[in-house]
Amino acid sequence: MREKICFIPARGGSKRLRGKNMAIFRGKTLVAHTIEQAIESDLFDHIILSSDDEAVLFVGKTYDIEIHERAADLSTDHTRIIDVIRELIKTRPISAESVIGLLLTTCPLRAVEDIIGAHKIFEHNECQSCVVSVKRHETPIQLSWTEADGFLKPVFPEEYRRSTRKQDHYDTYCYNDGVILDLARNFENPTRNLFGENPIPYVMPGERSIPIDYDFQLRIARCLGDMEAEDAEI
Repeated sequence: MREKICFIPARGGSKRLRGKNMAIFRGKTLVAHTIEQAIESDLFDHIILSSDDEAVLFVGKTYDIEIHERAADLSTDHTRIIDVIRELIKTRPISAESVIGLLLTTCPLRAVEDIIGAHKIFEHNECQSCVVSVKRHETPIQLSWTEADGFLKPVFPEEYRRSTRKQDHYDTYCYNDGVILDLARNFENPTRNLFGENPIPYVMPGERSIPIDYDFQLRIARCLGDMEAEDAEI
């Protein structure tokens, strides 16, 4: 039986939305919400909260989880999550065959069922490929522009000229901050990025895929969360 470890990174230095890990969503902080989802999933042998923020760490200490007080050199604007994961693997007794589940605090509309569903896909594929939660782009990236010399230029000129109807283009996806699952040994690969090569998608609906980077996204998530709560009461 593989050991399963949940890793929740929550550094304190966000520039786009200050203090976002401690923002309130449905009556509790985003970090508390994420910890409780990890516990409720009943998947993980260990849950590790990593932060340099005393307020975040205080919240973590109210739960029966492990706390990683992150060093300053792993708490900068340029720190990559994968580097923190590697540091944890290196400094803690984590087997190369352990499952690492990454949950960001910035996907508050993620359901516990999403964590469980992504894990089922991971196990179904015998834990051989990274599973990444994604959402479908509402507007196809084939219709994207870049700006040059004051004009909008298509990023994909041939596709852009072929058709500007959304339904004429194939679906594309992006990471929604929900969940990533992979083996510790794969995260240790020095040439790998956070997602690895050929990850398997766990597709989540758009209404559960609002990543919190800016204040307006937090407001949207709160509205959707309130609507979800009202529907559950009916």
